[in-house]
Amino acid sequence: MKIEAENLSSAHSLEALKDQVAKDLLKKLEDYANPKIGQRLLAQKMNISERTLSRLINLENRPTYQTLLKIYRVIFDSTNDAYILEVCPQIVEKEIRKHNPTIIEDGVNYSDDIESEIIHDRVFCEIYFLAVTSPLSRELVQYRYGLHGMETLEKMCEMRALKLNNEGLYIQGSLSPNLSASTLKRVGLNLTQKFSKPLNTQVGGENLIGFYADGLDEKTYDEWLKIDERAFREKVRLSNEAGAKGEIRAFTFMVTDTMSEK
Repeated sequence: MKIEAENLSSAHSLEALKDQVAKDLLKKLEDYANPKIGQRLLAQKMNISERTLSRLINLENRPTYQTLLKIYRVIFDSTNDAYILEVCPQIVEKEIRKHNPTIIEDGVNYSDDIESEIIHDRVFCEIYFLAVTSPLSRELVQYRYGLHGMETLEKMCEMRALKLNNEGLYIQGSLSPNLSASTLKRVGLNLTQKFSKPLNTQVGGENLIGFYADGLDEKTYDEWLKIDERAFREKVRLSNEAGAKGEIRAFTFMVTDTMSEK
């Protein structure tokens, strides 16, 4: 009975979230004289598809934390995600905090431009994640990426993606990307291609590379997803504990999906 009660509560929370988002979207659409044109313009402004927007309004989809941030940045006309969490409905705030692996800090604003550079410029992507995982020196950038790396570094500072700390090292700047699922896939593949070291799997404790595929029923596949989500969140939790930060630049990239095209 306890499990049934928990599942019921979860279902009610999901429906309440969908209701709240649909209500807020419909309220925002009142800003437009023509609802059909307004929906197209609002979808463009929020950087989501018209189809997704329509499904959210019709209570058909559960919005991801990334979609929620895109929606409420437009509703509250702010790119400061810390501010968004302060002013958005409580149920929306809880959903974002529950699923967003990034700790949203005061004074860090969101930037579409940084995400675009991460997608289209491999060197920008690598330098960005090298710097946000541990303070980065100019010498390392020059050694690994040469003149293009140095020019990219200057560009990143101009975009406020990175900044210099008191020791003259590069760290995360005042603007930050909140990466979409497609960008996360691109980043994960890029960093895996660049930094994963198959030879190191021959010695325990160096890294982990694993792969498994099978035919599953729906219940087992759902359990797979839950196991992976728990493991991912445990990694994030551990990395944010006191004393956990260090000089080892590490990444984890997790994908579980079906082998169908949609």
